Amino acid sequence: MDQQNLNRQNRDAVRTDESIVAGESEKIKKFFKALAVLVVFFSSFSVPIYLSYKTQEKAKEMRVKMEMGQLRNWAMIYELENKDYDGLDNNVEIKKVFESIKSMGGNAYIFVSADHKRYCCQTNFLNKSLGSWCVDYTGNIGRDGNCDKNNVQCK
Repeated sequence: MDQQNLNRQNRDAVRTDESIVAGESEKIKKFFKALAVLVVFFSSFSVPIYLSYKTQEKAKEMRVKMEMGQLRNWAMIYELENKDYDGLDNNVEIKKVFESIKSMGGNAYIFVSADHKRYCCQTNFLNKSLGSWCVDYTGNIGRDGNCDKNNVQCK
């Protein structure tokens, strides 16, 4: 009889071990399902944040282009009124554009030729994605113009 009791106990122990293994397997499955839910949950937040960041960067770039266009327009008006660009950097409207550029984290510089017939404006931004911009007397507006007092034109 002892042998029969022993066999029953062994069978019960094997069944218990199998149920423990099966239980552990279920716990692992639940863990990975929960992990997958967390990944999806946090991804749903990160994608809109990334897209929002990209949209903001594009908006800043569009604002820079708009300001450079304004600068070009004011320079044209200034030249029509004064017959040259002498004193352009002291114009009230140009200073407003410079302030706007400064509010975006940039600096702007105007260079006027010795004969006062040509100008260029160069901007530089701390934000590397905005880079630098240039506008000149020919109406060119573009990135990285590299104008200066020796080269009064966007390259």
